[in-house]
Amino acid sequence: MTSGNPGSSEPGEQRRPGKVAVVFNPASGGDTAAERGGKLKAKLEEAGVELRWFETTPEDTGAGVAAKAIDEGAELVMACGGDGTVMACATALSGSDVPLAVVPFGTGNLVAANFDIPGDLDDAIEVALECRRRRIDLGGRGDERFVISAGMGFDAAMLRDTDKRLKARLGPIAYVLSGLKHIRRPRVTYTVTMDDRAPLSRRGQGVMICNLGEIQGRLPVLPDAVPDDGLFDVGILCTRTLLDWAKVAVSVVLRHHGRPPELEVYKASKVKVETASPHPIQFDGDPGDPVAELTLEIVPGALTLAVPAHQVDQTPPVRSHP
Repeated sequence: MTSGNPGSSEPGEQRRPGKVAVVFNPASGGDTAAERGGKLKAKLEEAGVELRWFETTPEDTGAGVAAKAIDEGAELVMACGGDGTVMACATALSGSDVPLAVVPFGTGNLVAANFDIPGDLDDAIEVALECRRRRIDLGGRGDERFVISAGMGFDAAMLRDTDKRLKARLGPIAYVLSGLKHIRRPRVTYTVTMDDRAPLSRRGQGVMICNLGEIQGRLPVLPDAVPDDGLFDVGILCTRTLLDWAKVAVSVVLRHHGRPPELEVYKASKVKVETASPHPIQFDGDPGDPVAELTLEIVPGALTLAVPAHQVDQTPPVRSHP
């Protein structure tokens, strides 16, 4: 559950971090990545922090170097890339007191979108060094962690088949184009077990398990999802026809809290999804190997996130020493 006091009108005083580790994804941001990385390094050195610089590789997408940064005494880890880089760093920082700051470089950046973290480099650095800290939940699958959402079926197939070149050129529209190709995806039977409740059996096209409300394309598919309530929001897509999809689309675009029956929504801290055969899955937009069973648990208050000044403040007060 949430640590700190979200209702407090007087947030704790934040000590500016002295040792900052940057986990930089050189593949995020296309041709401008190297230029933006150079500007980031220069601005942090100008800010007077003790800087350690790590770059991700195909073999280590961020978790390994973020763990090394913690071992070396980092007081703040900055994830510079897309949602995959953020997820990898969050996995390494899960359960620690070291805050994670997000400097959005990639095409997704859903963590930044959900918490209003700015894309402007100067503003993102200010949020990282000067603004508030919020303790949030993470999703867990064994030792793996995710920040935004996991999915099985439709959304995972859509993300898997999104053209990377189109995504770089068109941004969220590329997800829409991929989604249109999967609207007629065959329905299957999903058996969904949530906490200690009796299993639900539903014919549909997918299941989404969300910790944050906005997913790819900044669509508020599950707008009631709260990142520090100790619960997932679980959406079961019982869609079958184009009319079903139209109802769901209107509900999402108009941000209706009343949901059509084609999108069933539940809350749970543990979710198991089973199918008769393997289906595609995704974690924070990154595809995983198809499975016939997916079990996820919420990890309450696992991550401290650097957030803008208008966000809920849960900065622990600086302790005075005698």
